[in-house]
Amino acid sequence: MRSISKAAAIAVFSLLLCSSCAASVTNSSDSALPLSTAASATADTVSPAPYSSEEAIFSTATDTSALATTDNTPTSADITASSAEAHSSTAPPATSVTPPATTAISTTAPTTVPAATTPPAPKWTESAASGIMYVNTDGIYSRNKALLGAPTVRRYAFGEAVTVTAVTDTDYYKLNDGSFIHKDYLSKSKPVQTTAATTAATAPPATKAPAATKAPAATKAPSDTKKPDSAEPEKYISSGYKPLDEKIFPILDSLITDNMTDEQKLKAVYQYLTGLKYFERTLLISQSQKQYAEQLYAIWLIDNGYGVCYDFSSAFKYMTRALGFDTQMIYGMHTNPSGGAGEHSWDELNIGGTVYIFDPSIELLMKSEGYYTTDRFMKTYNEIGHFYIK
Repeated sequence: MRSISKAAAIAVFSLLLCSSCAASVTNSSDSALPLSTAASATADTVSPAPYSSEEAIFSTATDTSALATTDNTPTSADITASSAEAHSSTAPPATSVTPPATTAISTTAPTTVPAATTPPAPKWTESAASGIMYVNTDGIYSRNKALLGAPTVRRYAFGEAVTVTAVTDTDYYKLNDGSFIHKDYLSKSKPVQTTAATTAATAPPATKAPAATKAPAATKAPSDTKKPDSAEPEKYISSGYKPLDEKIFPILDSLITDNMTDEQKLKAVYQYLTGLKYFERTLLISQSQKQYAEQLYAIWLIDNGYGVCYDFSSAFKYMTRALGFDTQMIYGMHTNPSGGAGEHSWDELNIGGTVYIFDPSIELLMKSEGYYTTDRFMKTYNEIGHFYIK
């Protein structure tokens, strides 16, 4: 009996020990153990099932009733419920993470940029026109578009004939080569070079009479110069436009002396012009005066003390031509410090086979914007030609 009680006590102790282990496995599986661990724990707690027949052993013991009342051994149903509960508490988080991943694809949608490659609409319209017209201003350029400041194509001389095929609403004539010239620079009738006509008028009296006694016939010239006796047309070459002559000849009298070199004379005229101001202006020229457009530019500058590049280059051209220099007024473009290029006019003079640039207006303009190394007096194209587009 005592030996059975001892064996029973050992069995009860083992059973209690297994019950506590099972309880710890069930409690920890809810929070710490993964599903696989909970399953193994279930398998461990089920293995003591043979001890469910301990009632036969305890029936012979007098103190087994007290032990039976304290038996907390979990049943297989309890363990199965707890493991299922642990499984249900851990499963949902794994499936709630996947939906947001499908929204990232929407960021690749903006693929409609190629729409910007559609060709731009023309900036002018053309109307049919035809005929031969003539260039009325020396040194003008045709352009590859009917727009102010468009790239130049070629240079035309005074009186040159061109074939017109259309006219644009931007005031340009289209030529048969596809380039454009502004309407201001073309005339329906061939213009007459008034400068040549004026100088020729003074020459015939000397050749008309072989006899030296008839030379005084040249004194007839003052009949059209009654007003300004001080203008001395024999001293200076006419601009072809008397109102301009009457303005520049007195200025030249105050600037030029007989003992000056050619470079000093050019410098005197240049410094006179850079003493004026560069400022935008509006100058309207009537159709009847278009052949004197350049002379009118120069008159504006002298009368008002300010002007744009056309005014400065015209004034320099006719003031230096009056002194005997073959100065050419150039129409082209000048590069900008910030990039690109704008329509511009300057002067050229060939001295000893070298072409020099004279540009008083751009010097004034750049100095006014803070550029101090802008000397444009008598510079070669090797020195500053990269600024100019002809």
